[in-house]
Amino acid sequence: MESKPINDPALRNLERTIRFEFEKIILIMAIVCVSLEVAIFFYYYFTDNVGQPVNTYIEFRILVPLLVNCVLYLITRFSNRSETSTDTTKNRIVSFAGLIMCGVIGLAHSYFIPLWVFPLFAIIFCSVFHDGFILFVQAGLSIVFILYCGILHIYDYPDERSYSILCIIIAEVMALGVSFLAFRLELFNTRLLMIRERNFAGANKFEHGFETDRVTGVYSKKYLTESASEILKNTNELDPCGIAILDIDDFKKINDELGNDKGDDVLRALGQVLQSAIDEDTIVGRYGGDTFVIVFENGTRDENFEVLNQIRKEFAKKKYSFTKESVTISGGYAWFDVTMDLDSALKEAGAALSNAKKSGKNMIMTTGESED
Repeated sequence: MESKPINDPALRNLERTIRFEFEKIILIMAIVCVSLEVAIFFYYYFTDNVGQPVNTYIEFRILVPLLVNCVLYLITRFSNRSETSTDTTKNRIVSFAGLIMCGVIGLAHSYFIPLWVFPLFAIIFCSVFHDGFILFVQAGLSIVFILYCGILHIYDYPDERSYSILCIIIAEVMALGVSFLAFRLELFNTRLLMIRERNFAGANKFEHGFETDRVTGVYSKKYLTESASEILKNTNELDPCGIAILDIDDFKKINDELGNDKGDDVLRALGQVLQSAIDEDTIVGRYGGDTFVIVFENGTRDENFEVLNQIRKEFAKKKYSFTKESVTISGGYAWFDVTMDLDSALKEAGAALSNAKKSGKNMIMTTGESED
């Protein structure tokens, strides 16, 4: 549940801006809440509808929320200006301050049921910090706040116990649903950051020509293996990935009979097809000779398999001046939802490729498929 370090100065500055805006929001909310509470108190007082001792009302619904909000503001302000705290610590302090502020508002107004779920807005908002720990703790605190709001409501309205319990159940289900969505959103945001950083690094490497294959234009083996290893190291059930190995059928025959120049023409054609078929969630590189590896970071097993077959079909349509016959590729595909090292992953995909070759070539096979 540790947050992902952000090395991009622009993103760090953005988070800093968000923290200071949150500080302003807490101050504004403290002023607005105490103003509204005083106004509501006078309304209930003059209509003789306070519903509880005046001292208790003032203490619980006015003074306590005001005190809590003031303390939260001071903590947030001190944290934002601290030179010893890390960005991660500051993000967490600001996030929890916002959640507690929302929770206290819900508790002080437990008679107004829609405010029970007010802390859920803090969960969604704080997903911008890309910190799973924040979301995990906020989800737990939100559930506690909602439960306590419901208990207070039952205490204030004992005749509506059944209705209060129903509202508690609905609000808790909403809290679980929103927490799950926020967690998924955080994962997607983190993945977007990783893609952005990878594309930026990749663009630099493309610019200098160090990390691309000279003939095909796809990534070099060095860049491919480094990126694929990092992806597989973080693979899990929530972030699975697919690995494919593609190999040109009878490529050695082309090189031996027609020459390496003609072989390079075939490689360039395949490179063009690969680059046109992949997206930002896919890495493709030349692993060696006529062997290419594709790493799918996104999509389902079937979607990735469909992309591979589309690549196979498009490549088979390519025409060459030195032969009237189609040049084809075979491929092996493996799907992983657990942490895996690259060698093991390639071994599984390679076994599927071997089956495809033995089964007649010009086909894509997955792990577990028979060669018959």
